[in-house]
Amino acid sequence: MTDKTEKQASPGPFDDKNLGELFQIALVNAPSPSKNAFNWGAFKPEAVKSPADLPPYLVFGPLNEGTFLLTPEGWRAEWSDAQQKAKITLNWGANTHRYTATQVWEGEEGSATEQPDTTPLIQVFAMLYENGLPSMWDQLAKKKAEEMYHLTWLVGDKRLPTYFAAPDGIFRVISFPVMIKNLRHAQSILKSIAEKNPSYGFYAIANLMEQDVYYEIGKAPDWTSDIALCMTQSIGETGLIPSGVPSSETIEGKEYIHLERDVMMLNISVPFAHIFEMLKDLSETPMPILPAYEAPMRRETLPVILPQGLSERLNSFTLDDTIQGIRVQYSYPVQEASLDDLLKLDSADQIDRLEKFSDHMLDQLTADVQKESEKDLKE
Repeated sequence: MTDKTEKQASPGPFDDKNLGELFQIALVNAPSPSKNAFNWGAFKPEAVKSPADLPPYLVFGPLNEGTFLLTPEGWRAEWSDAQQKAKITLNWGANTHRYTATQVWEGEEGSATEQPDTTPLIQVFAMLYENGLPSMWDQLAKKKAEEMYHLTWLVGDKRLPTYFAAPDGIFRVISFPVMIKNLRHAQSILKSIAEKNPSYGFYAIANLMEQDVYYEIGKAPDWTSDIALCMTQSIGETGLIPSGVPSSETIEGKEYIHLERDVMMLNISVPFAHIFEMLKDLSETPMPILPAYEAPMRRETLPVILPQGLSERLNSFTLDDTIQGIRVQYSYPVQEASLDDLLKLDSADQIDRLEKFSDHMLDQLTADVQKESEKDLKE
């Protein structure tokens, strides 16, 4: 009996020589469908004689063959969604040897560009987003998303890097915390969405981030002022032990309970043009994309939609919910691995090892608490 008690109270050290690789996991990589493939490098505008010579798909949808117009002065074509509410129009002038590209989303015109036809075609379309997503689109998408779901849309900034990926365009990132024990289920859900063969590509990475959560005393839920309950709640949400014991702090004249914790964040990178399709798909699963008519979640568990490339300019960002009395600072890891490098690893093995790490840490905590309790009884 004594030996058994000692084993429960003193689990050995966690033995994983590559512990660091457990905290960045590529869960899904669903490239744009092969039907969208096109030889961008071989494209020559003067060789275009029919719709078959143009990219079959671009950003918002397929080539609308009915819009293709070929004349001695050049040609014109449109790529659009089924509702004709979003489209890209490209004109090429045989005499001017120039491209002109324009775009519309939700009926609102976005940026346009004019380039010499010596410019690679993929670069012509990328120039539409030289200064990032058109700000009017960003604001309109924020309003629409936040009216539909319990989430926060973080508007981008032209100082952020912009990446154009043909044929899907530029991306936004749907980000929210996932308990370690739920990572496998989250991966299964995302794979099932990919198996539906959406018209666009997307990928998802789970990585460790630090959350500094500030609960305003008197406004945040009452349990947040109870240190034991605060820590227990955090462990239940993350599968990880908080970095330290919650402490009281005064910020701008207000009293807060400050909780420091690590959490696995699920970051789903989706083309902006199709992000509402992904949100709809996620809302029909156990993922935390909740319709606005349902009860809201707490700020620290709420999904955030981020501009791609945010981590390259900022070490952290802060979101404040004055109604709930909860402020959260999200800090990025010091170094993020590339998707290509992460795809070389076995995600199922990573998740399995991460679950074992979580179990070990929680067993260690239980053993330590038990040991302290027995010490108090003896005293």
